[in-house]
Parts: sequence; structure tokens; C-alpha cells
Amino acid sequence: MSIESEAESFAYGSSIHGGRPTFALTRRLGDDAGLTLYEFIPEDLANGRQKRLRRANSNHTLSRLSIPKALPDVTEDSVGRLDFTDIGSPKERTPNNWNWDEWCALKVTTLREKHQQAVHRLIKSVLDDAGIDPAIVTRGEGSVVLSESDGVRLTIAFLALKELQKYEKLTTVVDSIARMSSEECYYWHAKCRSPTNPNGVRALRELLAGHI
Repeated sequence: MSIESEAESFAYGSSIHGGRPTFALTRRLGDDAGLTLYEFIPEDLANGRQKRLRRANSNHTLSRLSIPKALPDVTEDSVGRLDFTDIGSPKERTPNNWNWDEWCALKVTTLREKHQQAVHRLIKSVLDDAGIDPAIVTRGEGSVVLSESDGVRLTIAFLALKELQKYEKLTTVVDSIARMSSEECYYWHAKCRSPTNPNGVRALRELLAGHI
């Protein structure tokens, strides 16, 4: 593999799954308007995650969809190949190189109204750095795919914002997560998504906005 092709292979920043995108963000209008964040994951890993939730006596159930169901912009041909041509991606590179058989999309959460507006600034920063036009998911309807590190940052932001109501707290959380290092984001992502740590999101909210 040439240096150039190797760099392209890891354009999404996720070496665990061969450099493919592992998160996606989609904006829909209409009755179910909002910004929804998804994680792409192999079916067997999703099954394992659900088992861990059950063992932890968690009432949380994974919201699992097919990738085309989660992202209406993705098309599927007669033999099951997925076409991401209409999806925003880093440097306009679509993730059609990978086999998506036995993969699914896990819904992280959906933000609406003031929560959606509050996270726009962070989304713009993340997508600008990734070489993706933020307007794809901040205006009209559209979807983008994200690297693991960008998806992790947005995941903790989406989860932390979900239950907040005070606008000052919303903006404080967003600005604080924007300043976090990747290592801090991964740490809090593990805390917030752990089936054995149901208070991870609450702890993050308290850390970032408990003083307001």
C-alpha cells in the first residue's frame, strides 16, 4: 500500500475497523425533526453490548437499525451493497470501499429545538476540522459520516445536553466539550456508555455545569 492510499484508508481515524467511519449524524425535518447521532457497529458486537446491559440489570435497550433505515440518504442495491454517495464525508471521500454486511446503526440520541441549536457550534467545529460542510446537517435535511474520535466527542455532548434545560448550562457544556482533549473525550465516553456505570452522564453534567 502506498503512503497516499494508506493515509486515505485511515481518513476517518478509526484503525480498529480498518479506517472506516464508525459514527453518523443525520438531520430530519417534519414531524420527527431533529439531529440524530448513530454509531456504526458489527452485529456481533452489538449483541455483546446488549448482553452486558442485561447482566448489569439495566433497563436500557439498544435502539438498533439497519444503516439505510437510520440514514435515508444511503441507498442499497439488489445485492445489498450500500451506496454512501449522497452522504457528507471527509474530503468528499465516500465510504463505499468497505463491506457493510452484518453491520448496524445504534441510535445514541436525538436533539431537538434549543438542544439542537446549542450543539450547532460544536458540530460546525468538528465538521470543519474534518473537511465536511456543516451546512449538510445544520440546514435542510442531510447526513454525514464521522471518524471514531469525532463521533466520541459528539456522543458525550449529545448525552450531556439531553436533559438540560437552562440555556447557560447548554452553552457551557458545549464549550467545555469543545475544549476537551481526545483522551478526555474517550474517558468520558467510556463512563457515559458503560452498562455498569449508570451515573456517568450525570457526573459529566455535574462536572461541566454543576456550578451554574
